[in-house]
Formats: sequence, C-alpha cells, structure tokens
Amino acid sequence: MNRVVVITGASSGIGLEMARQFAAGGDRVYALARRLPDSVAEPSEAAAGSWFTMPLDVTDAEAARQAVTRIAAREGRIDILVQAAGYGLAGSVEAMTPTDAAGQMGTNFLGACHLLGPVLASMRARGSGLIIQLGSVAGFLPIPFQACYSASKAALAALTMALANEVRPYGIRCMLVQPGDTRTGFTEARVLCDADESLPYAERCRRSIARMAADEQNGFPADRLAAKIIRQANRRRPPLVYTPGLFYKLAALLSRVLPRRWVMAVLYGLYAR
Repeated sequence: MNRVVVITGASSGIGLEMARQFAAGGDRVYALARRLPDSVAEPSEAAAGSWFTMPLDVTDAEAARQAVTRIAAREGRIDILVQAAGYGLAGSVEAMTPTDAAGQMGTNFLGACHLLGPVLASMRARGSGLIIQLGSVAGFLPIPFQACYSASKAALAALTMALANEVRPYGIRCMLVQPGDTRTGFTEARVLCDADESLPYAERCRRSIARMAADEQNGFPADRLAAKIIRQANRRRPPLVYTPGLFYKLAALLSRVLPRRWVMAVLYGLYAR
C-alpha cells in the first residue's frame, strides 16, 4: 500500500524536493504551503495522480486542523508528516522587535505544533506513523545575528525529543533532521530586522548575513538532501536525529565534547567578528 505523506513548506527548497521524490516513488503526497507557485500546481508526469496541493498557512491553527481532517477523511490515514515550513530572521537581538520574534517563532515552532495534534491523533488510532521535523544545525550551534531563528530550531529539537518518548508506545516514530547550508530559496526569503542600521552592530551584521548567504548558496543541493532524508525515512527504524553530511556530523560531535568557550570562539570568528 502506498504511503500517505503530508508535507508543509512544499512550495520550494527541501519541502518541494521531498514532495517530488516521495510522489515519484509511488507515495500519495499532499504538498501544503502558504503560496503554491504555478510550477507545483500540478503533479509531474512521473508522479501523475499521486501529488495533491493544498494552500495552508501553518500559523493558522484552525486551518491546519481542517487540512489534516480533510486529508485523513479522504485517505483514511496519514503515514508520514514532514514539517518543512519556515523562514530565517536575521539581525541583532537588540534590533529585534516583539513582532519580529513572534513571527519567527509563530511559523518555525508554533506552526509545527499546530499540525502535530490532529496528525498524531490519526497516527495513534492506526498504531503507526512517522513525524519528520526539519530543524537546523543552528539549533545546536546558535548563529550570531540569527539568534531567533536558532532559538526556533532549538525549540523544535526539544519538542521532537520529548514527543518521541510520548508517542513511542503507539508505534509512532520521530526524526529530527538537522541540515547545514543548503541551496534553496531560503536565502532570498530571509527577513531582516529593520532597526539594525541605526545600531552599532550594523556593519558586523551585514558581514555575518553575507557570509551566511554565501555559505548557503554554495551548500548542498536541495534535491540531493531530500533524497538523503527520504532514504533515512524509509529505514525500518528511522534515526531519531539525522544530521546530513560528514562535516556537520563532526560539528555536532565537537559541539558536545569541546569546551563551550572554544565553540563560541569559532562561531564568533565565523559570524560575529
């Protein structure tokens, strides 16, 4: 039986590539996004009949509940939920307004929470399911001038770890994916705190953002990363935490074993000098 896969943030980047590849593999995919461009309005020939699109703003809890209800009623089940919706907020903490912070956490963290309740109820009733959360290396290596984004991904990581033990007795598994720099539309969609230009951080912040953007545009291709994630998801026992790429696996290890001041010094040199 082909799986039913629901993917948020499926208008571009990793979410879109995962939707394409799950569908090409024969799964029935529901691609959800706030705005779906014409290029993803119809399934590709390789996935004809197995790709369905649906508009959804993940910050709208009621809309999220209704979307999940419609999909579960149509399909009878949801086998995999991929939460890829999100964006990056850049700027100094001093420049960040409450509105900036609320928007970042509302999308990257609360947006994920809004789908979990109804999806988990459906999975628990069937006694199986897989939740894939798109976190970030920034969740365990907080990036200067990207503090709120890092905080949102750290919160998502903690949520996933706690959730994994809650749902384990019901046959539901969780997988936190922590990608590093990836070539997607994330770079162009980054939101900047307006007040930085009037603060003494301005020049350092510009350099930091330029470094982030360059690293991302030279990063891992989104289609190859999506393929790696799907291979892990297809394992009989998907890993609880998956950090793609040898460099980032090493970074994760060193962040745990090295003195914190050393880690902070490296981050300062890369993104805050």
